[in-house]
Amino acid sequence: MRGLPKGEFAPYLFVLEAVGPLRSTLESTLIPIVDGGYDSRAAKPLKVLQLLRASWRLWKLLRYNKVSVVHGFLPLTNLIAAVVGRFANTSLIVTSRRALNKHQDRMPGWRYLDLLSSHLSHVITANAEAVRDDTLRREGGNPAKMHVIYNGLDVKPLHKPITHRVEMRRVLGLNDSQVVVIIVANLIPYKGHSELINAMAQLLPRFPDIRLLVVGQDRGVGATLKRQADSCGLALAIQWLGLREDIPDLLAAADIYVSASHEEGFSNSLLEAMGAGKPVVATNVGGTPEMLAQGKLGLLVEPADADGLTKALAVLIDNPEMRLQFGQMAADQVAAQYSVDEMVKQYLMLYRGGLDK
Repeated sequence: MRGLPKGEFAPYLFVLEAVGPLRSTLESTLIPIVDGGYDSRAAKPLKVLQLLRASWRLWKLLRYNKVSVVHGFLPLTNLIAAVVGRFANTSLIVTSRRALNKHQDRMPGWRYLDLLSSHLSHVITANAEAVRDDTLRREGGNPAKMHVIYNGLDVKPLHKPITHRVEMRRVLGLNDSQVVVIIVANLIPYKGHSELINAMAQLLPRFPDIRLLVVGQDRGVGATLKRQADSCGLALAIQWLGLREDIPDLLAAADIYVSASHEEGFSNSLLEAMGAGKPVVATNVGGTPEMLAQGKLGLLVEPADADGLTKALAVLIDNPEMRLQFGQMAADQVAAQYSVDEMVKQYLMLYRGGLDK
């Protein structure tokens, strides 16, 4: 939103719930924020009333400010944006698919709600070809209505001097001879931490100086994962760092990044690791193969395959030159294809083209 030309666009940010770690960052942009008044902690009957109130507030925003474009993100806000946008007679309704549509498997009713929001949308964006293909396979529809626009990344905060690596390792109690692997993912079963722990257990006898940094919020399986790690003799080889806001600093301390997910759309965490010049081992799911140029920019393994993770990590641990080569190629690719400027350019073309019709 900050990249939109100020003389041409006057954006508003409508949020269902005006809380969260990004609030202060968003407020600093001076873009008007409109609160839908939703409370995710409320009882279900009250949530329904709150969503109706939020829809009314969005309708007022669109109508009274003569908004030309409404753009929804994620399933619930897609639905609200599409329905309310039609009632408000908004010129261009854009909805987004940000991940594989696995929520339809967990909650089958969502397929029909997604179909409704897609039907009411003028344009649908996806952040990866895999996400676009998954949506069309599940729901059908007009392929010409869907546009792939990759996530954009500001790489400046990721570029750290070599002295920063030394300092971060000192803070973390790590020495320069250790090979440090990092995973940045909330502790959820489908993120693949269990397979990575098993891979670490296989690697440790061969590479006793290997260390793993686990970064992410515990979503209920943390204790189980720690017990697994302890039973594998990894108590001293793993640091559980929890939810952190200093990801660029932690990446600077690491040698290898792992994405072990069983399912993925287009991972921002993986994109950040590539932008920071880290060699990557990642599972062959969702948009990850696109990001890694089908394995040319990192090593791909099958999901839920601890042996595959073990072999790929061993290759990188044994080959420092390969790590440098993969890391540099990944950083170059992110700068060329996944910059914020490129993302904004694609969205501008989409908005302008939709409004000209």
